[in-house]
Amino acid sequence: MKKAAFFLAEVLGCTLLIQAMGAVLFGLPLPGIVGQLGTWFLFGLAVLLLAWIFNKLLRGQGLRALGFRYHKSFGADVWSGVCGFAVLNLLSLPFDLAALSDRANMAHAIVGQCHFSSPFEILVGGAALAVALGFFTGAFHEEIRFRGYYQGAGATELTPLAGFIIALIPFSLGHYYTQSSWSPVQVLATIIPGIVLGLLYYATQSLVVVMTAHTLANVLSFFPQLLHEVTGSHAVTVAAVVALFLLSLLLIVLRWSKELRGWRAATLRLFGERSVFAIVAGLVIGLALLVLWSYRPPAVFSALAGTVLFGVALWGKKAVRITATRRR
Repeated sequence: MKKAAFFLAEVLGCTLLIQAMGAVLFGLPLPGIVGQLGTWFLFGLAVLLLAWIFNKLLRGQGLRALGFRYHKSFGADVWSGVCGFAVLNLLSLPFDLAALSDRANMAHAIVGQCHFSSPFEILVGGAALAVALGFFTGAFHEEIRFRGYYQGAGATELTPLAGFIIALIPFSLGHYYTQSSWSPVQVLATIIPGIVLGLLYYATQSLVVVMTAHTLANVLSFFPQLLHEVTGSHAVTVAAVVALFLLSLLLIVLRWSKELRGWRAATLRLFGERSVFAIVAGLVIGLALLVLWSYRPPAVFSALAGTVLFGVALWGKKAVRITATRRR
C-alpha cells in the first residue's frame, strides 16, 4: 500500500508539472497550423523530459524503460504497429460509424482553416496534415506519457495490470476534459484504442509499435471525412470506413500466426493476473489522474504542487528502501 501511495504522489506530481509546462507553451503567440504543430512538438519534448527525470531519479531507469527500444527492429516494429491498427480498427467500427458526423465537422473546419479548395488539395494536403496532426498532437506525447511512463512505471512499481489500468482511465476518459469540441460518442470511442494500445505496449514494450498504431488510427479515421469533403456523399464516407474494416480483417487473417497469436498470449497473461490489489490500486490512481485533469489550477500552483509531490515520492522511495533493508 505504501508503494501505491508514493507512486500516486509521483504521477500526480508529474501530471501537475506537465500541466504547468503546457499552460506556458500553449500560451505562446504562435498562430496558424505550423505554430500549433510546433507547440505540440515542444510539449511532447517537455513530457519526455519530465518522464525521463522522474523515472531516472526515482528508479534509476533511462529512456529504454520508457519504451525507447525496439521489440524486434524498427521496420518490424512499424509493421507490428500496422497490425495493431488493424485490430484496433476492427474493434472500433461501431464507434467509427456513430462518430461520422462529428468527425465530418472536424474535417470541414480544418479544410476551411487551411483554405484547401480543389480535390487534390483536400485529399493530398489534408492527408499530409492529418499525419502531422495525428502524430504531434496525439501519438507522440500521449504514448510517451500514458504507455511509456504511466503504464511502464506502474508495472515496475506495482504490477503490469495496475499499470495498464492507470494508463487506460485518464487516456480514454480524459479526452472529455481536454477536447471540449468532442461529443460523448467521440470520447467513448477512445476506450477501445486505450485498451488495444495498452495491450500492444505490454506485449512489445516498444513505443514504435504503439506510436505507429496510434498515428494510423488518427489518420485513417480522418481520411473518409476528406472523401466526404470532396464528394459530399455520405455513402462514400461509409464505404471508405467499411473498406478499411475489410482490409483490417484481411491483415488480421494473414498475420494471425506471426503477430497476433503472441499478442493474444500476452493479453491472457495480463488479465490472468488475479490481484485485487492491482485492480484497486490501478483504479484509484487512474481515477485520481482523471479528476486532476478536470481541474486546471494556475501554472504557478501546478508547478509548486508538482514539485512538492515529487519530493514526497522521492522521500517515500528512500523510506521504503531503508525499511526493506532493515527487515533483511
